[in-house]
Parts: sequence; structure tokens; C-alpha cells
Amino acid sequence: MATRFVFLIALSFCIIPSLIPVTTAKYHVKGCVYCDTCRAGFETNVTTYIEGARVGIRCIDRTNKKVVFYTEGETNHKGIYHIEVENDHHDNLCQTVLVSSPLHWCSTPDPGRNRSSIVLTHYKNGILNYLHYANAMGFLKDEPLPVCYQLLKYYLSDSDI
Repeated sequence: MATRFVFLIALSFCIIPSLIPVTTAKYHVKGCVYCDTCRAGFETNVTTYIEGARVGIRCIDRTNKKVVFYTEGETNHKGIYHIEVENDHHDNLCQTVLVSSPLHWCSTPDPGRNRSSIVLTHYKNGILNYLHYANAMGFLKDEPLPVCYQLLKYYLSDSDI
């Protein structure tokens, strides 16, 4: 009789917690911010990464298009940011967005690389990891470096253009 009682107690500690849905998940979003020194629209050999750039994470409700979550973070000395996000956002459209650059000569967000979609849910998507990587985002340098003409010529040498 005592063994059945111990078994039922042990079973309740194992089974019952798994039936309660977890509503508070902590996600870790990681990405980088660069200065497009050639104004190429992508990272090159002469790209520099920006320390102190501000990055935001914004989640919008799918139905009414209102912002339901927003937070910011800052890049480290390698241009990498790491932002923690509380809770699951399974019915929201979430993005990382560029906020600001500390470099006055490289502070114009690249229109094609100024945001990145991210998934902040485990709801029916098969993603089990809490670390989510966002695509690199960039600011455009006011004037391209002198070496950029030759560099871009080299990059495009194999293309059919």
C-alpha cells in the first residue's frame, strides 16, 4: 500500500507539471550591426562593425497591427547585440529594427538591411532553442571608401551583368 502511495506521489510530481502550459518563456535574440563602408547593400571585406548601436525588438499584433511589445539593446565592441525577451509571442509579427548609430558619418539605415524578422515562439513551429539569430543589419557610410570601387568590381567580376 505504501509503495502505491509513493508511486502516485511521484507520478503527480512528474505528470501534472507537464500538463500546465508554460506561458513565460525567455528568448535570447542575437545579431550584429555593421557600417556598410562601400554602400554596397551587403557586408564586404572592408565592413566595420559598430559598437554602441541601438537595436530594438518590436512585436505587432497580427489582427489590429498595434505594437504589443518593444524593447531595446546595444551592441558590444564587436557590433553584436544580445537582447532577452520575456514571454512567447506566437501570434505576433516580431522584428529587430535599427534605432541609432553612434557614428555620425555612418548613421543612415540601409533601407534593405534595417530590419530582420524573428520568430519568438515555440507554438507549432518545431523550434526548440531559446536562442534566436537575427540577420545582420547595417547603416550606410556617408561616402564610400576609395578601395570600394576595386572591391565591388572584383565581387561582380563573375556575374553576368
